[in-house]
Amino acid sequence: MRKLWTEKEIELIKKLYPAAPREQVSAGLGRSWHSIANKAVRIGLRRIRERPVWSSREIKIIKEMFPTKSVRQISERLGRGDGPIRRKALELGLEKTVKPNYWTDKEYKLVRKLYPKKTAQQIAEQLGRTAGVVRKKIWHMGLKKYKAGRRRRRKRKN
Repeated sequence: MRKLWTEKEIELIKKLYPAAPREQVSAGLGRSWHSIANKAVRIGLRRIRERPVWSSREIKIIKEMFPTKSVRQISERLGRGDGPIRRKALELGLEKTVKPNYWTDKEYKLVRKLYPKKTAQQIAEQLGRTAGVVRKKIWHMGLKKYKAGRRRRRKRKN
């Protein structure tokens, strides 16, 4: 059965809900957190989110890793989300230094030459790239491997 909210409870929710810990609000009102949160939304209240303070150690790690490592790697190392890592890097004025690894004409020619006889993995090892990247490039270049027997045209019977 639903329990109606008293004026006293509403005043208490207005006082506690924005910043007090959930347990304190719930214990003070004697209601479930779900019930309290629903009522707070209906009367237009919002919680004040305090973001954890960045330690000097964390800032040092971001400064060291951000230019060359992925945001995911940094977030896993620090135990924080990707968004906060990006915000902090922006706040610190950090930029990525890793430049796109464009394919050279020499690499294109080598792939064309090697692909009919070698696998993408073998070509990747020779180029110093991953096999997945080489496979994708082969696909974009429209290269196909043909079996020796399929390449020859059959003679027509007269």
